[in-house]
Amino acid sequence: MIEELKNTFKSFNEKFSKKDTIAKIRSDNFEKFVQLGFPNKKLEDWKFSDFNRIILNKFNNINVNLDQENEFEFKNYIKEFDHNKIVFLNGFYNNHSFIYENEEKIIFDNLKKGPAYEAQGSNSLNLLNNAFFTDGLLLYVKKGYQCKKPLVIYNVFNTKNDNNFFNQKIIINVEENSKLDLIIYSINLNSVPIFINTSNFFLIEKNGLLKLFCINELSNKDLNYNLSQANVMESGIFENFILSCSSAFFKNDIKCTLQENHSSGFINGAILAHDNLHHEIKVNLEHIGQTTKSYQKIKSVLSNNSKAIFQGKIYVDSNAQKTDGYQLSKAIILDHDSEFDSKPELEIYADDVKCSHGSTSGSLDEDAIFYLMSRGLNRIDSRNLLIKGFLADAIGTITNEEIKKYFLSKLENKINGLR
Repeated sequence: MIEELKNTFKSFNEKFSKKDTIAKIRSDNFEKFVQLGFPNKKLEDWKFSDFNRIILNKFNNINVNLDQENEFEFKNYIKEFDHNKIVFLNGFYNNHSFIYENEEKIIFDNLKKGPAYEAQGSNSLNLLNNAFFTDGLLLYVKKGYQCKKPLVIYNVFNTKNDNNFFNQKIIINVEENSKLDLIIYSINLNSVPIFINTSNFFLIEKNGLLKLFCINELSNKDLNYNLSQANVMESGIFENFILSCSSAFFKNDIKCTLQENHSSGFINGAILAHDNLHHEIKVNLEHIGQTTKSYQKIKSVLSNNSKAIFQGKIYVDSNAQKTDGYQLSKAIILDHDSEFDSKPELEIYADDVKCSHGSTSGSLDEDAIFYLMSRGLNRIDSRNLLIKGFLADAIGTITNEEIKKYFLSKLENKINGLR
């Protein structure tokens, strides 16, 4: 597959890199990716998810979409609440609407013309994204502006070609005293398998607030890797919630750096893995400034030969006195064929801190099922009610009430579809 990618990259770079400098930088990224290859379980961050094996089992080859389509009109917008929107179709910008906002306070551009990103680090999928990204979003919320309605980024895919590979970037700067609620919603309208490789960067400046919510409606043949990096400055707040319940493989790789004093990071999620799905949430939360606070709660339910992983690390720098860090992972495993792996970590170099972490897994409470059945419910409905209550606890961390209600309805529909 790497050899096929080499030929694909040559054609891609000739078409998308109009400047020699950009072509060179893309080539540097690709060459470093070739040296590293797809991630495998020999890497500590991938010890529970051998992506090299997963992609070889799922995809015979990889095709990169080179053509932008403008005629298709997406209509499946969220109807439950008013929102602004940006639509990407098959990896390219399609349209946007900020009808609820003062557009002078929002700077928006797509990334089709660049910039290029130097080949740094050892994350091979991020290097691959740097080499192949076709488009993306650059957005600034100006100083002091509080967005009135959420922004939904629709990543829509309707390709008819098998094994298509999409790379996008999202770069958002929430400036001082500004606020943005953001939903990233990926949806595959066709049944052909796709591989989505996304790299996101968020900067939350002094007293800024970014609430990020991730959800997808992908097929159970799709692969999705989502890298999110957030830097939070003085008294800034970053909230991130992930609802992970579709696509064959879905890994959310989150690095949140609490760079300055009194900054906060909240990473929460619900995983509903079923029917051979392989889902992972990995969090690296770094406390650098003083009097910083972090909170992580991840709840997972697994059934029908599925696999779920939580890797969570709290790092406390020697200067990060008065850190308050909390981490909790809980999982319910519904059958003997499913697997849950958890790796909670604390790495602390400061003295005056308050940090805790915990991880538990087990089966549903048979006494609770018996009680519900004694009140007239059948076993499936009893099971589903307990699952909903368990995962709804994680969704309860969402601080936007309209979005919380929407995510609960999505979760309930997924639970009711369990076999």
